[in-house]
Amino acid sequence: MRNALRLPLFVAVAVALGATGVVTSFESATNPSRLPSGLAVSMNAESTALYCTGVSAHPGRHGRVSFYNTSTASRRLSVSVVSDTGHTFATSIELAGHASQSIEPSVVDQGNNFAVAVQVSGGGVVGEEIGGSLTTEVPCAAAGVTHWYATGFNTLVGSSAYLSVYNPTATSAVLNVSIYTAAGFSAPQSYQGLSVPAHAQREIDLGTEVVNTANVGVGVTVLRGSIVAVGVQSANNVVSLDAGVASATSETWFPLVTTAQGATAQIRVANPNHQRANVTLDVALGTYHVVPQTLSLAPFSSGLINVTPNSAIPAAGYANLTLHSNVPVVSALATGTKTWIALSSPVTPGNAFLVNDFTDVGFGAATVTNTSSRPITVDVSSYLSSTLQVVRDVGAIKLTGGQTESLFLTIPSFSITPSETYLVSSATPSMVVSLTLPTRPPGVYVVAPLDGR
Repeated sequence: MRNALRLPLFVAVAVALGATGVVTSFESATNPSRLPSGLAVSMNAESTALYCTGVSAHPGRHGRVSFYNTSTASRRLSVSVVSDTGHTFATSIELAGHASQSIEPSVVDQGNNFAVAVQVSGGGVVGEEIGGSLTTEVPCAAAGVTHWYATGFNTLVGSSAYLSVYNPTATSAVLNVSIYTAAGFSAPQSYQGLSVPAHAQREIDLGTEVVNTANVGVGVTVLRGSIVAVGVQSANNVVSLDAGVASATSETWFPLVTTAQGATAQIRVANPNHQRANVTLDVALGTYHVVPQTLSLAPFSSGLINVTPNSAIPAAGYANLTLHSNVPVVSALATGTKTWIALSSPVTPGNAFLVNDFTDVGFGAATVTNTSSRPITVDVSSYLSSTLQVVRDVGAIKLTGGQTESLFLTIPSFSITPSETYLVSSATPSMVVSLTLPTRPPGVYVVAPLDGR
């Protein structure tokens, strides 16, 4: 059913050769505390934008970007693709209401990694970047930022870590990159004053300066202009995309963290402050009482808390974690096995998330969390086909403060392999939606819900 509703994969080079469209950014260089959500943009907006970077072109494992139109009206997408080798390509897509369409940049361009910029005629279109292995996803961004952080990268033998940076503006962007490791802070000369031309993409190889190091934190400060960034971690050929965060925070939520036998799960933390960070990780796991895990981090350093395996935490399904710190820190979830890890940054609380099975493999688990101390009501609606153009209410979930609930158990129509697209929304921006893919052991592939950032 699902494949029948989708438009074919966009590979029509012949059509594209006759198309034009250069995407420019109308965003000023800002660093909002919460990235603006494309789902919150008025449907009557004249124009909106999406930016995706770090799309790979590995042979047989091409990454792609999928777009979904949450509105009932057709939207025209002006698409611009740029590669790390400087090649460019432009085309346009007509996207019907409640329809989705994908583009594989490597099919229509030359390069190793790509960025995709899209100008949309109206509001309501969101985009998701999907790795070629179909095991990692991050939302496309709606605007550039002037600060960006991520942590947990490995440059050990058998691993590689890159920062994929795209400049969405019409002038060159200049940035500095800082590094946080267990040994402390560094600011390699080659990472200072980096320039990214207008509407260009650049890959920064962390391994050239941070050699054979585990748990590397990164801070990017943009001196001029703004950027969109994605971290690309490869460990024993397992690639993960990390959306990063626009700012450090004192409280972070990690629902759906696996404690399964054979799995590895760690909370990796970087302290970008002059002050020592005292971190506490609260663990909610079924009926078990788990003593909070703690970590003390020196200024400008990185560290981690083992969740799985950990003799203090039983192997009992999924745990819901809440991280607290006396100073704002940067954190990430590292999951995998003994031989590899995949990185994912925490989801920023919001009031709207789109759940779409873009990979057609279904979900292993799906939950919604109330991050506030007050009760909230979460409304769940489904988008049907572009021909029916119907939005159907399928249920409401009442959550007490701090409560996490399974979408599978509370929404009868939400199945492990959903054939519909779901909008999960609340009146206040205090909600987090968490998703994992079906795997053995469970929970090792975490994917970000589509928030249209």
